[in-house]
Amino acid sequence: MRSSLLEGRIYHVCEWITRLAYVNILWGLFMLAGAVIFGVAPATVALFTVVRKWLLFSDHNVPIFKTFFRTYKKEFLRANKIGLFIGLVAYILYIDFLYIANVGEAFQLVFSVFLFVILVFYAITLLYIFPIYVHYELRFLQYIKYSFFIGMANPLMTLTMFLSIILLTILFIYIPGLIPFFSVSLVSVILMSCALRGFRKIEEKQNMLNNIGSNG
Repeated sequence: MRSSLLEGRIYHVCEWITRLAYVNILWGLFMLAGAVIFGVAPATVALFTVVRKWLLFSDHNVPIFKTFFRTYKKEFLRANKIGLFIGLVAYILYIDFLYIANVGEAFQLVFSVFLFVILVFYAITLLYIFPIYVHYELRFLQYIKYSFFIGMANPLMTLTMFLSIILLTILFIYIPGLIPFFSVSLVSVILMSCALRGFRKIEEKQNMLNNIGSNG
C-alpha cells in the first residue's frame, strides 16, 4: 500500500515537472514567433490560461498545445495592449530614474521616495494583471484598476508573491540550467495560485455582503 502510494506521488511530481517544462518551452517559442516584443504578452496570457485550468479545475488532461495556440491567436491583439501599457510605464519609470540620478541633492530624496512608491504600485499591478486577465472578462482599464486594488486588498498574498519570486530568482541564479524549462512556468503557477485564493476571498466577502443586503 505504502509503495503504491509513494509511486503515485512520484508519478504526480514527474507529471508536473514534465508539464511545466513543456509549457515553459512553448512560451519561449511563441514569444519568438511574435518577434519577442509582440509575442511576450500573448504568450504569457496563453501560459496563464493553461495554468489556470490546471489549478482551478484540476484538469490534468487539458490539451496543452491546442489550448496554448488557440489562446495565443485569440488574445494576440488584446494581450498586446496590456503588454504595451506595461512596457510604456516601465520605460517612463526608467526615464524618471535617470532624471533623479542627475537631479540636485536637495530634491533627490523626495523624488526617490515618490518613485519608490510608484514602483511598488506598478509591481503590485504587474503581479495580478495576467491572472486577472485570464480569470475575468473586463475592459482594458478595468484590468489595470482591479489588478492594483485586488493586490492591495490581499497584502498577505501579494507579499507571498513577492517573496516567492525573490526565492525563485535566487534559485535560478544558482542553477541557471533550470531557466529554459521552469522560469516562467513556475512563476505563473505561484502567481496564479495566490491570485485565485485572493479572488475567492473577495468573492466570498461580496457574497456575504449580498446576503446581508438581501436579508436586510
